[in-house]
Amino acid sequence: MTRRLARDETARVTTVFLHAHPDDEAIFTGGTIARLVEHRERVVVVFATDGALGGDARVRATEIEAAALALGVDEVVQLDYPDSGLSTIDPRSFAAAAINEVADHLVTILDDEDATTLVTYDEFGIYGHPDHVHVHRVGRAVLARRACALYEATVDHEYLHFVETHLVSEARAAAAQTLGHIGATVGLPSVLIDTTVDVRDAIEVKRAAMAAHASQIPPTASAMRLSGADFAAVYGHEWYLRHGPRGSIESL
Repeated sequence: MTRRLARDETARVTTVFLHAHPDDEAIFTGGTIARLVEHRERVVVVFATDGALGGDARVRATEIEAAALALGVDEVVQLDYPDSGLSTIDPRSFAAAAINEVADHLVTILDDEDATTLVTYDEFGIYGHPDHVHVHRVGRAVLARRACALYEATVDHEYLHFVETHLVSEARAAAAQTLGHIGATVGLPSVLIDTTVDVRDAIEVKRAAMAAHASQIPPTASAMRLSGADFAAVYGHEWYLRHGPRGSIESL
């Protein structure tokens, strides 16, 4: 299903973001999206699942639209695979979907949009969730069949040692209880990260987008209780690995 939001026909460059669940786009790439929009680039966000295991799908759909409007996203596309969860993987769910099948969807979107850049996740899915890992696999399959700049969102786990707790650390702790040992840390060390985007100028937009996903990030969540300065310290940078040619993300 596709939701077409306000489209800016003057935008000359398109970046497509593939995310596993609603709220991932705001947490991991919200600032980058906002800054691309400021640069008058077109942004399409694709959700692999509706995140229904995390709450009512209708509520989450409303939250998607609110967050997309806050960020200035031009178009939202939902692939409508079932959310996989962390334990027993339903064979119909996204994590079990044929990689080539999903990659075909993405190639069609990239071609239709004449997109130059695709954003996915690092090989660990940032923190090990099966849907996130599958997003990574799909991105690599897309790169193998279509020329584009591929950026894999991650977090700098060395940087995160020095700030308040990031939501991804809480997510990893929950995942570890279900999946067992999934790695010593989230994300990657600084030396392996190709691109760091400073999004502090867009931090209020990012915070509003995260808050729009209130079923997942309620006002009582750790992120929402942070002061403005602490929120900017934790969420004011976004990190990527790059494969293929340089994209416009590196000019932000």
